Amino acid sequence: MMDPYPVIHIENLTKYFGNVVGIESISFDVSKGEIFGFLGPNGAGKTTTIRLILDLLRPTSGKINIFGKELSGNSVEIRKKCGYLPGNFSAYGNLTGMEFLQLCADLRNLPRKIDPGLLDRFDLASHNLSRKIKYLSHGTLQKLGIVQAFFHQPELLILDEPTIGLDPLMQEEFYNLLREHQEKGCTIFLSSHNLAEVERICLRMAIIRKGVIKRTDSILNLRKMLKKRLLFTLSRSSGDFQLTGAELLHRDGLSYEYIIQEDIRGVMKQLAELPLADLSIPEPGLEEIFINFYKDQEYD
Repeated sequence: MMDPYPVIHIENLTKYFGNVVGIESISFDVSKGEIFGFLGPNGAGKTTTIRLILDLLRPTSGKINIFGKELSGNSVEIRKKCGYLPGNFSAYGNLTGMEFLQLCADLRNLPRKIDPGLLDRFDLASHNLSRKIKYLSHGTLQKLGIVQAFFHQPELLILDEPTIGLDPLMQEEFYNLLREHQEKGCTIFLSSHNLAEVERICLRMAIIRKGVIKRTDSILNLRKMLKKRLLFTLSRSSGDFQLTGAELLHRDGLSYEYIIQEDIRGVMKQLAELPLADLSIPEPGLEEIFINFYKDQEYD
């Protein structure tokens, strides 16, 4: 049975800071149990959107529904079910790591005992948690931020650039933790400018630029939108030739790179007449998708 409403519903959401546009008329939904990527460079409007979803900012106009309820008037109830990791996470410097986590538990009216398994998987041994936060490294502080976002088993996780400062092993542990919570039905909204990260763990995403969402779709569908690249190498010179329906991008000796402009079947029939040594049609990665939406002149 499908859920009757999305966990996050954003409709025509706009936020102005005086005459400056934070975000303008953005709309998207996030379904239960989904890891949804929110992709854009710094300054695109990602953090503004997150602060509006958490009721830390109030919109100029538009609608925000979380768990099927209007955010305005239900903010406290909604946030009890949320875990939040802000970008550039910081905490009270004169508290120790453990004192900070205990404070988080107190604020949520939960027992002070933090799951030792969660602490262990991020190498937050007692000697780290007994130190004052102002003396912790950036990576250790980020791990502390992850723990405070996850420890109460939230139904919705809102994560802003969550892996900044983490080494590759800790990033892998973090991705495993995300998948475990997703399997339990947790919904995850992940804001990032890290292309590889979004491509690895998200099936669907929104691309935001200058406060406006340019596209919301699955990564698979976004790839299909792009024209295919064709790479091939000849076993011997075949003189000058043209491929009808394809545009030559680059040639290096007997190696060629084309963009397929028309029906791929017609292009492949022409290739069958050439002395091919190697051929590939690589799937476009997220970087190509991202550049497609950020470099197009019509958006400048």
